[in-house]
Amino acid sequence: MKSIHFLLFSFFFSAKIFAQYPIIVEVPVKADYFTSDNLGNAYTVKGHEIFKYLPNGKLFNRYSNLMLGNITSVDATNPLKLLLFYKDFSKIQFLDNQLAENRGVISLQDLGLEQSILACISFDNGFWVYDQISFSLIRFNQASDKVQEARNINQNVGYEPQPNFLYEWGDWVYLNNPETGILVFDIFGTYFKTIPLKGLENFQIAGENILYFKDAKLLSYNLKTLEQGEVILLPDEIQMLRIEKEKLMILTKEKLKVYEVK
Repeated sequence: MKSIHFLLFSFFFSAKIFAQYPIIVEVPVKADYFTSDNLGNAYTVKGHEIFKYLPNGKLFNRYSNLMLGNITSVDATNPLKLLLFYKDFSKIQFLDNQLAENRGVISLQDLGLEQSILACISFDNGFWVYDQISFSLIRFNQASDKVQEARNINQNVGYEPQPNFLYEWGDWVYLNNPETGILVFDIFGTYFKTIPLKGLENFQIAGENILYFKDAKLLSYNLKTLEQGEVILLPDEIQMLRIEKEKLMILTKEKLKVYEVK
């Protein structure tokens, strides 16, 4: 958390100061996107393959399953149990920290979901799924039994959400709807409020702050004070970024770069 504290309490960093951050890892990769875990590992995805890189930049392992198609999203919130979501085939695959399958493929259609477009890991080794047909947010436990459900979210908010990102953090579930902002639910699936951050593709929560990348800037939104701030100005080449373990991880078209920011 020290790195988050350092960045958030610094009002503004110019591109020149950013360039002074020491690069500790630089890995040549061409990836569609990436994510990270709280141990400092990075996971890049290209089509149907996922690659795990250790904090020192060494490639640890890779995984793919051609039968499931391209990997739509990866949730590495729990580094011991990664969730891979395959939207085109409406499937979920869990991997362990070796990138080995630790249970069979979960068919969301077999669980009664008609059009699953988002999935993320949940507490107690469960998972959340958003079904676009019924506008429902549903939590399943480790045995794939339905334990919570928020149906007809469109009636609660007064419009039909078109979300693109789903994420559980602490006691809350965040459903990102770019047109209106981030819809917040409690862990029982009850709608709480909408955070007015529009146009986001994804975000990360660190302590009391939502961190998000937009217009070549790392921006913050404090969940308690509701204050928004500009944390750092970044080079235009950046596609995605994350902060883990006093490290700023950046994905460009050609490389994964890790900077030390403590």
